[in-house]
Amino acid sequence: MHVLSGSWVSGPNGLKLTYTKKAQKFSIGVDIGWSWYDKNKGIVSWNFQNNSQLQSSVILFRNGYYFGNAYFPIYVENGLTKWATTLLPLDEQGIEHNSMPLAILDFGSENRIVAFVFTLAGGQKWSVLEGGFSQKMPPDNIAIYDVSLERSGTFCIGYDPRQVSEWNRQTGTNLNGYRPNPRSIKTLELSVPSIAPYIKLFKEDTIRDSQCTGIESSDSSGEPAKDDIEEIISNIIRRIKSF
Repeated sequence: MHVLSGSWVSGPNGLKLTYTKKAQKFSIGVDIGWSWYDKNKGIVSWNFQNNSQLQSSVILFRNGYYFGNAYFPIYVENGLTKWATTLLPLDEQGIEHNSMPLAILDFGSENRIVAFVFTLAGGQKWSVLEGGFSQKMPPDNIAIYDVSLERSGTFCIGYDPRQVSEWNRQTGTNLNGYRPNPRSIKTLELSVPSIAPYIKLFKEDTIRDSQCTGIESSDSSGEPAKDDIEEIISNIIRRIKSF
């Protein structure tokens, strides 16, 4: 079992990426690497290793955005992940079944997103699969950043309807994101170092510091207007056609 995102999603328009063959490390103890798991299907294995004796939590940036920020409503609704409520080392279920939780990342100045968090015990090695890559568009622009617990609580978390419509468009499926949208969710907010770039893929994603109330908690998963310029997805179709 693996999530699908990878090079399907480009960074926001105008973002200049610095491509590197080696991951940039902004973690005291954790290293990251990748290898092809199934090159024909575009599936890679992300391989984490905590070289310190202390527990550490990190986030993964690759291909212009943070792993988990794209399509998280699909992942939650379809059982591929859950919301973090504590920072415990990741369970080892075997690479085809491993999964990691979602949390809120706080970049300061009210800039927040949802993404995956990877917590490893001292000395732990752990791997997970991700699809959506190709030989022409492999993992690149890779960096990991240490994060720390800021607080736990209940948040009103909503998502841009394009998170769902673009997933279904690219996969040919008809899946739903979680409902209602937005929804009151108990999870963690993590502090991100200032060196980490703030990248928010879908502009209508929302995070509020309270439970959803009244009309906020109702289902708002309508489709965007046809004439809406989808700035986040502008390069996806071109990339797919180039495979």
